[in-house]
Amino acid sequence: MNEEAKMDQLCEHFLQTVHQFGQLEKEMHIYGTKQKLHLSETHTIVDIGNNDCINITKLAKLQGISKSAASQMVSRLVKKGFIRRELSPKTENEVVLSLTESGEKICKWHEKQHIWLRKRLSSILADYPNDTIAQLQSLMTSLQSLWETIPEQVK
Repeated sequence: MNEEAKMDQLCEHFLQTVHQFGQLEKEMHIYGTKQKLHLSETHTIVDIGNNDCINITKLAKLQGISKSAASQMVSRLVKKGFIRRELSPKTENEVVLSLTESGEKICKWHEKQHIWLRKRLSSILADYPNDTIAQLQSLMTSLQSLWETIPEQVK
């Protein structure tokens, strides 16, 4: 197989993996509650749970999204009963986000999923050389840089 065919095959595998994750992201997830959540909603709940006194600006920066998108997400999750907005204990004019009891349950459930996933990934990676994780991280960083530099005329 020539180099061009190898790259095409690698790109196809990569696209299939991205597609599978995209499908997972689109699916609604039930975490032992009556409410169904998208993965992005779950990750927002987890980000708030892992960051005391986080506000919309910090949440948006953490997630790499606009303040408007973060605000819309928070509003949805407040309506669903997973997040609450409160005045900051540090300043009178800042609103911070915290989890409700239901939001905390989502965090615990999601952590169980991460434990399961880490265990399975560790099992898969055990068959590869010890530096594989470092190489994969380096590869992902390089790919992210590549995506950021694609010229407009080839998008």
